[in-house]
Amino acid sequence: MNQVELQKSSEGYSIATVGDIASFEGKAFVKDILNTTSMEVSFGTLAPGCTVPFFHHHKQNEEVYVVLSGEGVFILDGKEEPVTSGSIVRVAPSVSRNTKCTGTVPLVYICIQAKAGSLEQYTMGDGVVEQ
Repeated sequence: MNQVELQKSSEGYSIATVGDIASFEGKAFVKDILNTTSMEVSFGTLAPGCTVPFFHHHKQNEEVYVVLSGEGVFILDGKEEPVTSGSIVRVAPSVSRNTKCTGTVPLVYICIQAKAGSLEQYTMGDGVVEQ
């Protein structure tokens, strides 16, 4: 398992790294090191032929997966959905999920978790242009 490395921390922000994404292996969660309060972000890899060892769902959090490289399938409520580099998958809390690498290179992805229904403002609705 790779560790997230804190590079810089200030009162209003934190910067960390998981290293070279192309050679990343394992699973790394960034919540604790960045002190996030509204989401969890993790980096994950699955080697060719490997599957996450369990199915799961969430009580409150939806997840968004961004596939960075490789090929695989997401098993969502029993249905296999193929994914490849560039795929983006949203999964509602109640959906049973699992992931499997079906390609010849590792499946590398980012997973973002946040409480479903909690997004009140975003982009320019929340942004303030400073001059």
